[in-house]
Amino acid sequence: MSEELDRLARAAVPEVLAAALERAREQAVARLADLLTDAIVAQALAGAPPAPAPAPAQDETDGEALYAYGITPAGLPLPEEVQALTDGGRIDRVAAGDLALLVSHVLPDELRIDEDDLSETGRLATLARGHDAVVRAAAASGPVLPLRFGTVVPDETAARRLLEEHAGSARAQLRRIGDNREWGVKLVRRLDEPAVLGPRPVDRTGVSGTEYLARRRQALRAREDDERSAAGAAELLEEALRPHVRESLRRGGSPGSSLLLDLAFLVPPERESAFLAAAAELREKLDPDGLEVEVSGPWPPYSFAALEPGDA
Repeated sequence: MSEELDRLARAAVPEVLAAALERAREQAVARLADLLTDAIVAQALAGAPPAPAPAPAQDETDGEALYAYGITPAGLPLPEEVQALTDGGRIDRVAAGDLALLVSHVLPDELRIDEDDLSETGRLATLARGHDAVVRAAAASGPVLPLRFGTVVPDETAARRLLEEHAGSARAQLRRIGDNREWGVKLVRRLDEPAVLGPRPVDRTGVSGTEYLARRRQALRAREDDERSAAGAAELLEEALRPHVRESLRRGGSPGSSLLLDLAFLVPPERESAFLAAAAELREKLDPDGLEVEVSGPWPPYSFAALEPGDA
């Protein structure tokens, strides 16, 4: 029976491996497109959690189109000393009322990518960093509502229509975001403290039935203790950082995995020092338990911006 199972397992390896690689590729591409940073490129290569996102959109015609970076108040200065997404491009603004769309002219072929190339110097990563650079430059001057990486509109008429269709939602979000910046915080179980994904195996060799059951109950209790400890640390982290932030959202994490908690925070500039100090204090406090607090940022408010149809 054991030999038959081994044979079946070996036969299934190519198919299982191919499926796993495909899932990893999709997850990495999605992560790159969503968060648009050098750090995310590295995380994608290591295998990041899934976040559904399309590849860069392409205009269906062969003519020039407008690549859209984000929505700003109409009076916000254009980003200076920053290049457009594609070579030779210039950052322009299309206004509709009190809102403006930051754009640059682009040819569809300039956005074509090889989704299998996830290197830091690949086309996808280069385009993602270019998008992020423009959004960051705009955010340095005032509130900006970042658009999804790969947003393309055919012309200025379509750009104004986008602004008009989402005017109510965009205005509300720009007021809410203001000059706050996004910071990411992860609570991670160190690699030398392997995650408990299930009851620890119990060796039955030379063990009576009663002793085996006792050991199994002990393993189950140990797992429950680990999960309670991880949940407690996650709750402590959220409570400690909450006084210093405007908004927060949970992006992932589970007590039974190595990534226990993945949070995004919208932090006012005047609270950033206190926020970082609280995170550093937590890092020292949780380190003896084999837990790490990883802080990243600041970013434009990618996690807190979402266009929805609204009344103009």
